[in-house]
Amino acid sequence: MNPYSLRCRVCEEVAVAEPVDSCRRCDGPTDVSYDWESLDVTRASVARGAASIWRYGALLPAGAHVAYAAGWTPLVEAPRLGTALGVDLRLKLEGSNPTGSFKDRVAALAASAALDHGVTTLCCSSTGNLGDAVAAAAAATGLEAIVLAPEGGESAAVASRHPGARVFGVGGTYDDCRRLELELGALFPWGFVSGNLHPFASEGVKTISFEIVEQLGWRFPDAVVCPAASVTLAAKLAQGFAEMKRAGLAAGTVPRLVAGQALGSSPIAQAFQDDRRISRVQATTTVTSLAVGDPSYGDLAVGAARSTGGAILAVDDSEIFELTDLLNETTGVAADEAGGAALGALIAAVRDGTVPEGASVVLVVTGARPEPAEDDHARVTAVEPDAKHVLRALGLES
Repeated sequence: MNPYSLRCRVCEEVAVAEPVDSCRRCDGPTDVSYDWESLDVTRASVARGAASIWRYGALLPAGAHVAYAAGWTPLVEAPRLGTALGVDLRLKLEGSNPTGSFKDRVAALAASAALDHGVTTLCCSSTGNLGDAVAAAAAATGLEAIVLAPEGGESAAVASRHPGARVFGVGGTYDDCRRLELELGALFPWGFVSGNLHPFASEGVKTISFEIVEQLGWRFPDAVVCPAASVTLAAKLAQGFAEMKRAGLAAGTVPRLVAGQALGSSPIAQAFQDDRRISRVQATTTVTSLAVGDPSYGDLAVGAARSTGGAILAVDDSEIFELTDLLNETTGVAADEAGGAALGALIAAVRDGTVPEGASVVLVVTGARPEPAEDDHARVTAVEPDAKHVLRALGLES
């Protein structure tokens, strides 16, 4: 019997862990819930594990530990930038993952869940990184990959890097891709990384926290800083630190959570500042990886920031690009623009005292600056955000 189940975030109904879009009782979102009494995990058992996310397999909802080496990324000191900010700064370099971002952790758990439950096709909506990760994890495990991405350079780049994936360039925004994904979910028995597989897939993100604690000698930093789009990252980082404490692998105070959104797509930062619930916005940011106007984990991220004494902050788009360059110039790390958003949030948090002088801080650099890829539009199937267009492209229109 699995030592985990699914629990509804709204009505708290507990159900068998299987691919479902939402709670069958109230239609609320579900999360993985663990039977902590049956879990047997120690520092010694973790240390004996592989140098990947699977070293924490006892705390993950996976039977099939797929041979996809996501995780165990470097945690490095950043003395020049830390000194300038007045903090003890380290960088968690997620660009060392197989396709260059933390989304490889998500894709590995999605592929594992698909194999556990007899699913043969993985589908995701993506602004770039998740599409790369899902396509790679699917190729490594023999699954079919379907990627929905806003039409343009990003969809063409994913297609160029992963010729085995079926990439659809959707006329519209990321949120249009997500709406199309929901339509397809009603038609096909696929595994949707942000849908019926999401409770499992999103658990991969918390392994970043597990690694930070272990790499710091089983202790918590004072603060952890990350970029924010759908805010799954921020919410799962907080969850990961809480689970380290609950499992008895680390003691003390969990770190303050600080997250940075692009000002042109900042529904969570606005809700945090105004102390209200989150409202959907139309994303206008030019930072494509952060262009999510309807964040799925927004309320959890706001709660985590408030409960830890942290903050969720908006960073002007123009500053993000400048700060991405500054991160490279002071640390040698070639990050993507999400790294600039995280650095902007850290600077603001130090300035307003949310992160105190001398604090031990980990900045999560979620991805590496992507290498230029051939703009292979020939491999992209252009569709409107309507399921009938995808059916026609797949040759399934009646």
